[in-house]
Amino acid sequence: MSKLIALVATAVLVDGVRTVIEPGQELPDLSAHDQRELLQAGAAQNPADTAAQAKADARAAAAAAAEFEAARERAQQAQESTSTDAAAVTATTDLTKPAAKPAARK
Repeated sequence: MSKLIALVATAVLVDGVRTVIEPGQELPDLSAHDQRELLQAGAAQNPADTAAQAKADARAAAAAAAEFEAARERAQQAQESTSTDAAAVTATTDLTKPAAKPAARK
């Protein structure tokens, strides 16, 4: 496991001497159990994991933005396909003239 950074003041034994590691400082080599417990408690962080999570979050945000834009485009296309162009309608149908009467039957 890579080096951990203390997020809170952490007391550890270094060469048999109790030492307090201040927040932001690198923790000495710890057992896998101690590392896991500090990470789960939120008392330490692994900078490599944090960087990887930030990259994953950025990729997820970019994918969500792309999906939103694609959905927006589809919605606009659907709206445009169902709307009528007023100029086209009035050009084909003059609503100001009365409708022609059907021819009388003989």
